[in-house]
Amino acid sequence: MSNGYVESLAEALPDRQRVQEEKARLESSGVKYIFSCWIDMLGIPKTKPVPISDFELLCMGKGPQFAVHSISFVPELGPADSDQIPLPDLDSLVICPWDKTIAWVFSDLWWEDKPYNLCPRHALKRAISEAGQHDYAMFAGVEPEFIAMKWDSNGLPVKAFDNDPVDGVRPRRQAFGYDVEYSLDSMGFLGELIDILEEMGWNLHDVVAEGAYSQFELDFHYTDVLNMADRMVFLRVLLKEVAKKHGMFITYMPKPTIGDWRSGAHMNTSMQTLSAPGVNIYEGENGNWSDQVFHALGGILKHGGAITAIACSTVNSYNGLVPKVGGFEGGTYTWAPTRMAYGQNNRSAMLRLPQS
Repeated sequence: MSNGYVESLAEALPDRQRVQEEKARLESSGVKYIFSCWIDMLGIPKTKPVPISDFELLCMGKGPQFAVHSISFVPELGPADSDQIPLPDLDSLVICPWDKTIAWVFSDLWWEDKPYNLCPRHALKRAISEAGQHDYAMFAGVEPEFIAMKWDSNGLPVKAFDNDPVDGVRPRRQAFGYDVEYSLDSMGFLGELIDILEEMGWNLHDVVAEGAYSQFELDFHYTDVLNMADRMVFLRVLLKEVAKKHGMFITYMPKPTIGDWRSGAHMNTSMQTLSAPGVNIYEGENGNWSDQVFHALGGILKHGGAITAIACSTVNSYNGLVPKVGGFEGGTYTWAPTRMAYGQNNRSAMLRLPQS
């Protein structure tokens, strides 16, 4: 994955020979269409599909342009301003597992030959570059949660995996979490998902039936933060496409109903130094935490309010950030991170030092 941050579009253009090689590889695999996807300020991918015959033009910054500011609530640009140009990052190129006639590539946005200042991917690359100047590299693994839903005969959304009667008496229930029977019932969907992610080499460790009925969590091995951010965006689309094949849809709402467990995503982070790659500087002697990890915790807590505003950007997020809920399935404690603090394996804290 290309973590390099450069200041001019000319510097960012890929090697022409590599572009030709990638095009030949895609054509030999039966790819017909290219989705060059840039990311908006809410983390949602946007694109204009192009035929593979335009792949080389796309990679040279001569593909579709976008009036990004027309759909992203950016007041300083208007209808008379220049469009943004997406430039593909070929290190992120992948053939879509749900439709192998489509290739997906993440793109960075450029505006008037400079990095577009509201491109989230550029912002991350810039942060990676600044950390690298101090010899640091950041890595992350993500544990995203989601709920599988379906439409009932009345056109209303209901849980896809829930065998209690829709009408009549619904007994107070135990939490869905870790349940073997529901895990088995879900394997048609989950099994296909696991096979896809293993084929993609993402090193999936496990799938978890979470607390809410029809809620699941995926646990991934870590990689560099840019690669993991790309995977997170791609995964959200992948989950939806696989679910459609099974007559379901996926919601990432933090709190679909008041009595439910919330959905979120654990971010398991570590740091290395560029001068000593492969060594986690958060690990001290005898498996204890190093001094560096507490400096990192302090920095995150200092900016905790701003981080929360970005990570929890909708009103619905805060419906889930409460410590206890009456009538909760499986108890009353929500296990939500409601304290801007750190703790030893304490899930009610914003930052957790896990036991392993």
